[in-house]
Amino acid sequence: MNPTRCLAFASLALSIVACVGTVPLDDKACPCATGSVCCPTTNKCMAAGEVCGGPTIKSEATGQPCNVAVDAGTNQAVYNASAVTCPSNICLKPVVESAGNWMPNPATQATCTAECTQDSDCEGELRDTSNPLDRRCKSGFTCGVPFVKGELCCKRLCMCNDFSGPDAVTPLACQGGGAATCDRASNIPISSVLGVGQQTDYYVNIAPNRMLDMVFMIDNSPSMAAKQAKMTAQFPKLIGALKDPDNGILPDLRVAIIDGDLGTGGAYAIGSCSAKILPDGIHSYYGDLGRFQMINATSCGVGSPNAQFLEYKSGAPVNFTGDLNNVFACLAGNLGTLGCGEQHQLQALEFALAAKGIGNEAQQTAFLRPNATLGLIFLSDEDDCSAATNDGMFGTSPGGTNLATESASLRCSTRSHTCSGANLSDSGPGYPTTHTFSTALTNCSARTDACPNPTDGEVSTDTSVPTSCSPLKSVKTLADHIKGLKSSTDQILVAGIFGWPLSDSDMASAQYKIDQVPNPTVQDTAHPTIYDSWPVCYDPLHKPSGSSFDATAAGWGAAAGLREAAFIDQFGSNGLKFSICQTDFSDSMQAIGDALAQKMQNPCIADKLVDADIEADGLQPDCRVVYQLPLIDPNNPSGVVYSESAEALPLCPDGATSANASTDCWRLTNDISRCPVNGQRVDVVRPATASAATLQPGTKLKMQCRTCPSTPPGTTVLAGCDY
Repeated sequence: MNPTRCLAFASLALSIVACVGTVPLDDKACPCATGSVCCPTTNKCMAAGEVCGGPTIKSEATGQPCNVAVDAGTNQAVYNASAVTCPSNICLKPVVESAGNWMPNPATQATCTAECTQDSDCEGELRDTSNPLDRRCKSGFTCGVPFVKGELCCKRLCMCNDFSGPDAVTPLACQGGGAATCDRASNIPISSVLGVGQQTDYYVNIAPNRMLDMVFMIDNSPSMAAKQAKMTAQFPKLIGALKDPDNGILPDLRVAIIDGDLGTGGAYAIGSCSAKILPDGIHSYYGDLGRFQMINATSCGVGSPNAQFLEYKSGAPVNFTGDLNNVFACLAGNLGTLGCGEQHQLQALEFALAAKGIGNEAQQTAFLRPNATLGLIFLSDEDDCSAATNDGMFGTSPGGTNLATESASLRCSTRSHTCSGANLSDSGPGYPTTHTFSTALTNCSARTDACPNPTDGEVSTDTSVPTSCSPLKSVKTLADHIKGLKSSTDQILVAGIFGWPLSDSDMASAQYKIDQVPNPTVQDTAHPTIYDSWPVCYDPLHKPSGSSFDATAAGWGAAAGLREAAFIDQFGSNGLKFSICQTDFSDSMQAIGDALAQKMQNPCIADKLVDADIEADGLQPDCRVVYQLPLIDPNNPSGVVYSESAEALPLCPDGATSANASTDCWRLTNDISRCPVNGQRVDVVRPATASAATLQPGTKLKMQCRTCPSTPPGTTVLAGCDY
């Protein structure tokens, strides 16, 4: 876009004032002739819809919360140009760029916007960070281009940096020729735009890079035996879903196993949470340190005792013999259930893959491949208690606090959960726990006020005593460290099978409860019962016999995994939640496999596309389509960045084949077997001469399409969406 071009809202009284008079329009001073308007910054007349030169008058409306009128996903940019609460009438929700981690918690909502020419035009309302319910923009505004299709194509609007970061660049589609890439509708002034418009961004693996690195974090605490067996029994479902539907071949796989045992920093002298000697001779106060677990690997069919993970490539095992499903089941079973009960499930993933300085750099380098999809699957029946190396909270009486009346792991919940806006360590059960507590699970969430943690280069906090902050490590920080492994979170899938209600109806009735349970330490006759978390769900085949605590049923149930749920939420649509209380894990393992397979090879467009020419036969989609070529990220050897082709691919004419096509083009075909939602499959047709040069593995199509908003029943359907 020409940087000297100035944009303004014709509809804003702040920017443009209509002047009625008899002076003809010829760059005359105001007042102006009927049908023309006065530019107040120059006091000159101009045609309606023409831009006003001179300094832009800032809109105080920018940043005000508003309603885009439709539900929109993270990959969808939506505007509502009939938002009466916005002085500009335009409410905006841009695409959430997956390459960055700018989105705060809670996520920023749609806000009023204004037309702009430079960043300084975009001063606006910002969130009050002391108010946890404030969802306005947190990190300021940039003058950017949120749309490359539709009526706002290549128009510059004030965009919240929470969505795309502070260094958002003008899309290639809008550089140089600018609006020449847009349709005719984009030539109308913004003041004339009405209603709701939606653009959806897709990234289609047109030359799939079928490489998958999977890490399974399996809780090895004493209550997990039956649940581990459920996972290994259904592991074949996940593996089966990964097979190429055309030839039945698995992708190139690496499969690693870790547990959640990071110890307690030496807080206990004896027992499963005390210091241990690792296989390499290291004396560890932090459990298994996130090291890949290959216990008795050769007895499971692994060729070398030094193997760190399972590898399968080009349709055959690399470092093991036999069936992959059986080898995995054997290794997972060898984890046992004698791990520390104060599990660090999330931090174990960080230690294994991202943390530096703890001795895991070699396994990280050996395992992670830049072009591979990263799948993280965790299994646990209690919530995360990631505190290392801030471990003062552990022990029988940390800081002299008597915790004999509660379970060792209860502090992981009471000090990191909040219900109805109150921290449980301050109210409710308290810390140490002094009384019972019960409320709807929907009232509760993980705390976000984490104490500084030394593993993040911060000063240690004394957590042996009650603290005003949560002693556990920030869930967002843990997620950001995992996201940092890849250039885009679309290269990552996080799936949890954990303490969560079985269904939406169960969620509505689920109770978060802390109450008395029989003390498992039977020799402690002074405390026959202690406080502990009650299950938030039960296996339907092992329900409690009454309203009192049922130890047998509890063994098949799970405590609420609020921190684990919050971690998954950090990955948006790249995160999946499943209840560990399922009778078996067949559906969840199938779903995880399907999601991973879709990431590696997803040629489908599931949304309803706007028909740009309702007079022509068939659907005429309105999309900008370009190649994205993968490159190793110079700043992150385990990540990939993409170079966008300068030229867009045209829509293929009817009957296009490699024999008659003159240039690469794209089309939609009907393939309900591969794309069961609506059959819309994306294909690329390449000329015979070009087809000889295979596209680089990992090449994607970036598609930015006008899509039909999910308008409520009874409302007017957008033109081109009534098919």
